[in-house]
Amino acid sequence: MRSILFIASAVGAGLAFGRKYLERGVSAQKNKAIESAAVETRRQIKRHADDFLRKSFRSFAIATGIKLLILASLWGLSHAGVFERPYFIWSVTGVLAVFLIRDIWVTWPFVRLGVTELSRYGWHPKRALGEVVAGHVFQQVLTEAQSVPASRSSKVMLVLAGQSREGLEHDIATSVAAIARDTSWSDLRPFLISAGIKTGALMIIYSVSVFLLMA
Repeated sequence: MRSILFIASAVGAGLAFGRKYLERGVSAQKNKAIESAAVETRRQIKRHADDFLRKSFRSFAIATGIKLLILASLWGLSHAGVFERPYFIWSVTGVLAVFLIRDIWVTWPFVRLGVTELSRYGWHPKRALGEVVAGHVFQQVLTEAQSVPASRSSKVMLVLAGQSREGLEHDIATSVAAIARDTSWSDLRPFLISAGIKTGALMIIYSVSVFLLMA
């Protein structure tokens, strides 16, 4: 009986040691996956932000150029004597009203989304930005993790380590989303500042041009 108890305790200790060893291995692999996913996620966030702001500014610049071309055409027709100045003023006023309605129509979805997110998070822009980014990152990382096929050996290892694939995927997605939340403002700030400066400069040029045409 004493021999049996000794063997049983030895086997139990070995299983406990093996489980702790597997837990450490799974934890180390999870941390590596989180670090790798966080680096790639931040890179994607910067790339997507740069692409989106570039396309947005390009569209804004093209629309502004078309507006100036239309106003300049009206100015040219007026100075060529095609119609008198009162008709020129009314034409420019009507065109500017159409431009304003068009701008409101185009920007309204983005304004509504921004107001909704800001009101949800207490009108704190940085916090709202971080939460929106974290939410998208969590869903993306979780979807990508779930799409990776699991081998039989990995399933067995997770069971022996007392872990589940679903729990592991959720932990990775949560951790990467938290990193994205904390770094979103520092990552996106250069792109936002650059886009704001470009847009502001173009708006000043447009406003000065309209003022000179009307003068």
